[in-house]
Amino acid sequence: MIRINIMKNTLLLGVFLLIQSALFAQDCKNQSTDNYGEDSVNCRKNFALYTGYLKQKNYQDAAIFWTKTQQRCPQLKSNLYANGAYIYKQLVKSKKKAKSTDANTYKDSLYLVYDKWFENFGFCNETKVSLAKDIIYINDQKKFPKAYSLYKEVIDSEPQIITSTDVKYFFVYTGMYMLKTGKIECEEFLSNYETLSAICDNNISKRNKVEKFTNVQNIMDKKLGETPCASCEKLEEIYTVKYDNNKEDMDQVRKIFSSLSNNKCTESKLYLTLLDKVLNDPNNPPTSKDLYSAAISDYRRKDFSKAEERLNRALSISEDEAQNQKTYEILYDIAFNKKQYKKGFNVAGKLSDQCAMNDKKARIIAASSSNFGNSALNKSLIYCLALEYASKSCGKTSSAALNSWKGQLLPKSELIMLDIKSGSSQTVPFWGQNVELKTRD
Repeated sequence: MIRINIMKNTLLLGVFLLIQSALFAQDCKNQSTDNYGEDSVNCRKNFALYTGYLKQKNYQDAAIFWTKTQQRCPQLKSNLYANGAYIYKQLVKSKKKAKSTDANTYKDSLYLVYDKWFENFGFCNETKVSLAKDIIYINDQKKFPKAYSLYKEVIDSEPQIITSTDVKYFFVYTGMYMLKTGKIECEEFLSNYETLSAICDNNISKRNKVEKFTNVQNIMDKKLGETPCASCEKLEEIYTVKYDNNKEDMDQVRKIFSSLSNNKCTESKLYLTLLDKVLNDPNNPPTSKDLYSAAISDYRRKDFSKAEERLNRALSISEDEAQNQKTYEILYDIAFNKKQYKKGFNVAGKLSDQCAMNDKKARIIAASSSNFGNSALNKSLIYCLALEYASKSCGKTSSAALNSWKGQLLPKSELIMLDIKSGSSQTVPFWGQNVELKTRD
């Protein structure tokens, strides 16, 4: 339950808490038709006026007739309150921008809309989320603990309705605020991170708004890294206690393992213990994510052969295309480091981003010149091919690399001596591809 002392200085939210306690167990009220109440004539009249002003973005007059509509037909429909919240949210925004002294009055009116919404349609999770978002939208930091509590309730009871925006708002705004002000400790903050990451993973695996959930996961990773909670020492301290309390909970083991891996805490005794458990669990073979996390650890330790083996195992069972794309990038880097040029070229061809694919192909072709550019002509041909792929990289290949490669091309004078024409088609050594021979001048 929400702690009353968080909002004890605000009478309005005190009323809100009373309504909450009365309605906490109440189901959401759904109605198939609009309820115009006993005074349907005036209800319809005021409804038409407020919606008309709302469409005109005349929020001041819309608020007047919204209030009259709510008074005459409070159970018209749930959307009445969604519109009311929107109207007052816009008024708060404009009042704050104008530095008006009555901005707080409009904040109170916004919260009163929610009081009435809960009173007439139940303390629904969707409405809780809406209130939490609006508190953040108007940047009412005194009420951030309230927004945090509302989000926490919904995430615990109905995580499937949480959107990528909700994940961001809960973690980046209220979660970070609660941590910085000492209202929660690292353990709870990290627990939130794990829960929200699971929500992101679930949506990504179901191909539901993959880009949005991937982006918000990246934002969370970045924000976590900015906190003292992300130090390996702190993570190991917290996770060791959790692991020691229940060493056989493999779901928890995997979560801890992934978190340590994601935060590059791969040298600790705890990580190595979990690595062994995750990859050798007889009842639950490692998932593609487990193998990926283990491979990342191997890669960071420059154990490229083991990393490559685990990444290929992950690919063989993975249905997560976003993870697969990251896997291809690491396999490319491994091939690059091992000077396996054709393997790296082929791996780059599996990238869905055509611009990145051509950039990586250009780079690995250029790198091969050190092994196969055994003459000035052969080296020039290799760089011609690299430049051809770089021309299709949408600017991803840096100008520094391009200038360097162009500087390796033969001048026209040397081609004349070799009796070879500039612009002629030539076969590139090692690669076996034909390329137009260009010169640096």
